[in-house]
Amino acid sequence: MLISWAINQWRQSTSLAMIILPIVLASISYDNFILSIGSLIGEGEVLKTLSILRFFLHYSVVPLFIVIGVELAHRAGAGWANNVVRILSWVIALGLAAIDVASNYIGLELVPVQFMGVLRYHVANLSGLPIITIVINLFVLLIGIGIWIRQKWWWLFVGTLIAIVGNAIPSSLVGTLAGSTSEFLMAISLLLTEEISSGMPRLSVQGKGA
Repeated sequence: MLISWAINQWRQSTSLAMIILPIVLASISYDNFILSIGSLIGEGEVLKTLSILRFFLHYSVVPLFIVIGVELAHRAGAGWANNVVRILSWVIALGLAAIDVASNYIGLELVPVQFMGVLRYHVANLSGLPIITIVINLFVLLIGIGIWIRQKWWWLFVGTLIAIVGNAIPSSLVGTLAGSTSEFLMAISLLLTEEISSGMPRLSVQGKGA
């Protein structure tokens, strides 16, 4: 349902950047689907292969939140979100995705983990927080504050704040529930913000950032 909503928004939009929303939702849906059927498939090469794709999608898609954030700031009338910055956001997002894939995905080693009845494959010897993901979420959070100020629409701020908290909670403590749920809520907040932005006239606020 959410993917159909996102595709419908993209079709009605004049911005290529909005195609990212259905891609993000499809990636999150795949992630949750694999987690939900892990115990049914059982430990082995099939679940491991499906999990490898899950990690690849995560590392590739999350940086694209930058493109969506800049596009929403542009629609909100942020003077800094001009056409040059919009193009640059694609370069930065794709660059970060390449860095994430090169540093975290290539040579990926997975081990089976059972937590609260959920069987999944987890990165072996994982240490530290997902820095790139948290930095991207902080960037979108700032944009959410700008949209809140301009359009009195606080959903993006709240959704992104939840995502930051959820990604900061170690999966060893609560499993994948916090991270998956928080990213899902962030995607919904982006959809709601796109919906309100497409139906509101852009504000002319030159020289002010979001």
